[in-house]
Amino acid sequence: MDFSKLGAAAATADDLTQEKSYERQIPRAGVALLRLREYLELGRHESSNPSHKPSQKVILVFELSHPDHLIEVEGKKVPQSFMVRLNKGGTSKSGYRKLFSMMNEACGNKYNHFVQMIGEAFIGKLYHNKSEDGKNTYVNLDKDGAYFIQAPIMEDPITGNKTPVPVRELDGVPRAFLWENEGVSDDDIKAMWASIYIDGVREVEDAKTKEKKEVSKNWIQETIMKNIEWEGSRTQGLVT
Repeated sequence: MDFSKLGAAAATADDLTQEKSYERQIPRAGVALLRLREYLELGRHESSNPSHKPSQKVILVFELSHPDHLIEVEGKKVPQSFMVRLNKGGTSKSGYRKLFSMMNEACGNKYNHFVQMIGEAFIGKLYHNKSEDGKNTYVNLDKDGAYFIQAPIMEDPITGNKTPVPVRELDGVPRAFLWENEGVSDDDIKAMWASIYIDGVREVEDAKTKEKKEVSKNWIQETIMKNIEWEGSRTQGLVT
C-alpha cells in the first residue's frame, strides 16, 4: 500500500491540524419514535420578561430512535437526545399540563405524573423553527402550542386494524430530579442530586470577542443552584 497516497487522501478529508468545534446534529423534523428518559425539575427562576412572575422550570428528555434520528458515537448507532423545556403549570391551558394529558392518554390514562412515564414509548412529531436572526434552528415537540404525540400504534383508516410500532429500548440511563418534594426522603434527594452531576469542562467561544474559554459541563446542578429558592432549601442543606 502507498501510505503517502493514503495519507494525502486522509488529510484532505480530515485535516487534524485544523481545530474543529463540535456541531451538534439537529434532529430532523417530522415523525419521531420517542421514549421518555428523564424528568428534571430545576426550581423557580426569574423570567427574562420583567412583567412575568418567576416560574418553576422543568426539562423532559426523550430519546429519538427513528432510523433517521440515530447518530454514530464511537462506531455505534445510538438514539439522539431531545429536550423539552417547560414552565410547570397547574391549569389545563399550560403547555406542561397539555403535554402530560396527551402523553397520559397515549399510555391509557393510567398515570398521575411524568416521572411514572419514564421508559414509556411514543410516536410524536418534531418541528423546526428559526431564531429571529435566522442563524439558529430550534427543534420543538409542539407547533404554536399544539402537541402531536400518541401511542406507538398505527391504525389503518379503512379497516381500523391496529399495528404496534416497535420503539427501541432506552440506550441511556433514566433520571429524575424533584425539587423540594416533601414525599422524597433525604437519601433519595442525595441520590437524585448525584445522578444529575456531569463531570468535566468544555470549550466555548464568545460570540462577540471570539475568545475561547472553558466552562463546566455540570449545567443541570448549576442551574438548580441558581434558582431563587435555593438558599435555605432542604436540598441545599443535604448536598452542600
